[in-house]
Amino acid sequence: MNATHYLDTVWVDGRLLRYTALPFQARLRITFGGIGTRPEPLGSVIRLDTDEPRLCVSAPLHVEWAGTNSEAIIAEAVRIWAEVRRDCNG
Repeated sequence: MNATHYLDTVWVDGRLLRYTALPFQARLRITFGGIGTRPEPLGSVIRLDTDEPRLCVSAPLHVEWAGTNSEAIIAEAVRIWAEVRRDCNG
């Protein structure tokens, strides 16, 4: 059984990123690729329940690209997280 919950896809610097939630965790998993494609891991935006979210990259080949685009990746995660929390809180 897959315990992840797909939330959104967003284009960042020419690459389609897929944002996925994990139950009971204040983080979003980030993969390259959209629906119908095999996702390639990038990492996670963690600490979304704080004022200092952070990108943790788990794909060594994408560290430089992720570092260059970390502000946009984190901003999208914060936006998506806020929407999820608003929807959950009614």
